[in-house]
Amino acid sequence: MNNNWRKYHGALIPWNPPHLDLGFSQLDIKSQIKKNKAYFARWTTEFDSKKQSLFWYIINDKPRDINDYSVNTRSKINRGLKKLNVRRIKKTELIANGYNVYKNALSRYSIVFNSFSEKEFLKDIESLDSNWDFWGVFNKKDESLVAYSLNRVVGDYCDYSTIKFDPKFLKNYSSYALYFSMNKFYLNEKKFRYVNNGTRSISHQTNIHDFLIDKFSFRKAYCKMELVYSPGFAFLIKILFPIRSLFNLIPLNFFRKLFIVLNQEGIRQLCNSIYESNYNNTTNLVLSNGNFKSGSTWVRAIINEICNYKIDSFPLGFQNPKHKNWIHRFRIERFLMSKSSKNNSQWISKSHIFQKDIINNILINQDNIKVINIDRDIKDVLVSHYHHLINAKKIKGTFDSYFSKWGKFKAKQCIDYTNAWKDYDCLKLKYSDLQNKNEETIIKLAEYLSVNLTEENIKYIQKETNINNLRANSKVKNLNEEDWFYRKGIIGDWKNYFNDKMLEKINDIEINDLKFFEKISYFIKFTFRLKLKYFLYNYFPYIYIKFDKFF
Repeated sequence: MNNNWRKYHGALIPWNPPHLDLGFSQLDIKSQIKKNKAYFARWTTEFDSKKQSLFWYIINDKPRDINDYSVNTRSKINRGLKKLNVRRIKKTELIANGYNVYKNALSRYSIVFNSFSEKEFLKDIESLDSNWDFWGVFNKKDESLVAYSLNRVVGDYCDYSTIKFDPKFLKNYSSYALYFSMNKFYLNEKKFRYVNNGTRSISHQTNIHDFLIDKFSFRKAYCKMELVYSPGFAFLIKILFPIRSLFNLIPLNFFRKLFIVLNQEGIRQLCNSIYESNYNNTTNLVLSNGNFKSGSTWVRAIINEICNYKIDSFPLGFQNPKHKNWIHRFRIERFLMSKSSKNNSQWISKSHIFQKDIINNILINQDNIKVINIDRDIKDVLVSHYHHLINAKKIKGTFDSYFSKWGKFKAKQCIDYTNAWKDYDCLKLKYSDLQNKNEETIIKLAEYLSVNLTEENIKYIQKETNINNLRANSKVKNLNEEDWFYRKGIIGDWKNYFNDKMLEKINDIEINDLKFFEKISYFIKFTFRLKLKYFLYNYFPYIYIKFDKFF
């Protein structure tokens, strides 16, 4: 195999530092794929781009002394170094002691791809050439190895290629001690250009990148993902990509792997869309987002009125949801891949987005998308949800019956939803402020959207978007929502419905996770149901429209 490439789980990945050109044409890459019997080759271009794409490296190019870190981080580094020794080691030391750390580290994760046997682990370490540095973290009490790092060094670049921690010693701050020591060596002493801790994970959500950004001044170096497939694999991707969501519903390892590969293709397409677009500083999409029945529709109506005052701009106006240009409940990924996102037109939508990958990697990282997140008391959400289902003729019976069958699980979903958004930088509103601080909230929204309003404008918006007037508002009626969609909007209405037992149950849900059988019910009623619903909506819309009443 060419020294510039490595084969990893059937894929060719370049060894070259990401800031260097690959130096191969696509014809050369296809030849490498055929020669090595790989499924595809993946590499990156546009390294450290100003455009915030959906693929990135986590790098650090800032030398820092220990006093430059926060008090909390500095304390954990010192506590780690007090109990642990961190040093460069020889390959033989890792061969002798590394497998137990590797095995213990993997026990913490749900592994998609097969792990190494001890024989395979040793063979892999033996194969590493002189370009590799080996680091070990040792327990001072018995000098046992508790963590290690395999680092590939090319010139003034270092790739933290593989790092494993024995989970029993994380409480001794082994991660703090190791990253501090390696950063100090490569950035402070060796004056390297940067160190790299890998790319965005395709297969799973990881907390390590957030940890490095927050604690050790790493950052995202955005880039464009490139893929070339073998002929047979390219045909398979083309056929299966439109139905990729289906494979995420099947809890088997083979289908999970297939979904990961198809998800990778989706990221590639989104990267292409972003780099080929004419993005400027204009806001292309304003998204009113919140829990179901939390006030996102109300906020959307206010946004529409505000943006009608925006000069020299296509208004972020309402369109019928069946209209081809409407993004209501549209997958954000698909919207970004569409032609509509690549021009200077502007869009407004509401959504109840919960998927963490969309929050983390799409909404938050796009300059042309502005997100307003609205939060409402969970108990009032449940009361409103109950009446919504009653009016939509999807359930019958009392609130007590709704609560036992739906409400307590809906509460769990609301809590998870709220927690998913709490750490993200977007405009956050409270439902109570829409009622009690309406004028102040309108002004706050206008400032966020860079729209100047006069006092007269504000009074008009207040009148048009008053909760009592929404039923009669023709602009809202164009959304194809029934009159009953807008109810009382009263804060604290839950007091008329909740008994002490229900309150106790809600508080218990807020403190504890659901029990085993409750988890099964939750999965059927919410997780699986919603996945099936959005799958049909995205890929079989006519079937979705016909059977929507069942969801």
